[in-house]
Amino acid sequence: MIRKIGFFEKENKDEFEQFNKFANSNVYHIENSKSFSRIMIWSTNVIDTLLNLVNAMEEPYFVLYILHVSRTGQEMARYQSHEINRLEIENFFIEFGNFIENDGRHDIWVYSPHMNATVVYDKDNLIYLYGDMEYFENLLNGLQFSDHNEPLYLPTSHSHFYNAEYDQQEIDILHHFEWHQSPLRDEDY
Repeated sequence: MIRKIGFFEKENKDEFEQFNKFANSNVYHIENSKSFSRIMIWSTNVIDTLLNLVNAMEEPYFVLYILHVSRTGQEMARYQSHEINRLEIENFFIEFGNFIENDGRHDIWVYSPHMNATVVYDKDNLIYLYGDMEYFENLLNGLQFSDHNEPLYLPTSHSHFYNAEYDQQEIDILHHFEWHQSPLRDEDY
């Protein structure tokens, strides 16, 4: 089995036990702060979940692909797509789904300007939703996700895997769209 994240269970047993409460479930947690609200999601089937969330948003979309680590000499940067439609985003996730879900070298964002909504899938295997919280919470409940009463987080002692099996897909994903490239930002690290 190809993995994206590895854990050091013995280093912080309490955190790992907290993580294991939801690790094999489809759960979400609503996080509210003074500056934003978002839904954090843990999914056992990330690509299907991402497709369901994106399909619930209005097109057109913009994709932001953030390459944090390269095994193939590609420039670590932010890559933003042009405006794309539903079929293009579905094909993107079908073509690169295994790479996106099973490799820790990247984050991916999908933005719907008409709904002012964003889905973010990060290198830690968490999905974040920004936008109409009630709309997305109803959608998640319909998809059989459970409301987790505690924040979702990974044990601080974990590692990311950059799997050689996906090196060609790292190259291919950067040729899939006509990306607009920009430097990584501090918050990308």
